[in-house]
Amino acid sequence: MLGQRMTITEVLAEIEQDRPFYHRSGGGVTIGGGEPLAQFEFSLELLKRCQAHFLHTAMETCGHVPWRHLKETSEYLDLMYYDIKHMDPVRHKELTGVSNELILRNAKRVLSEKVNCEVIIRTEVVPGCNDSEKDIEAIARFVVESGGKMMELLPYHALGSSKYRQLGMEYELTQVEPPTEEQMQRLRKTVESFGLKEMTGVY
Repeated sequence: MLGQRMTITEVLAEIEQDRPFYHRSGGGVTIGGGEPLAQFEFSLELLKRCQAHFLHTAMETCGHVPWRHLKETSEYLDLMYYDIKHMDPVRHKELTGVSNELILRNAKRVLSEKVNCEVIIRTEVVPGCNDSEKDIEAIARFVVESGGKMMELLPYHALGSSKYRQLGMEYELTQVEPPTEEQMQRLRKTVESFGLKEMTGVY
């Protein structure tokens, strides 16, 4: 494994090198992972520093974290991408190893308690796991009933398989093919039928 320990000041210096690009593109800083809130204190302080430097901030999270962490980081975010993989608790645990109870409870609060940022619910569409219209309908209905306005469907890809090999782990989706564009369009229309804004290609 390769990696590099960096201070917040060092990370911010790297970010600042791309400031001209942010101005041209309208973009900014996105903290991803893994799960960035697994390093809550670091992520929070980095977001504070980015906003102090007038940088647009976004974060990707699976929501399986304490509510306080989501609430506090939202104060320094312009945009939160929040992952919901499956609504069925049994199937969710089969797929991810954890219950979706905390994830859905936090999602309701993120969508209804007016956190200090925009929220886009994201679902990666994985064939054989959550790619039926019934699966997507269940998520879209939950988002609408919780007060959400925006949802994004991402087609599954196998780009992460090399990371599994590097870590000596088995990648269990080797036989899974990405969903077709036709299927993705059909599922996006399902999302839009609930009155949600489907955000593909916007952010």
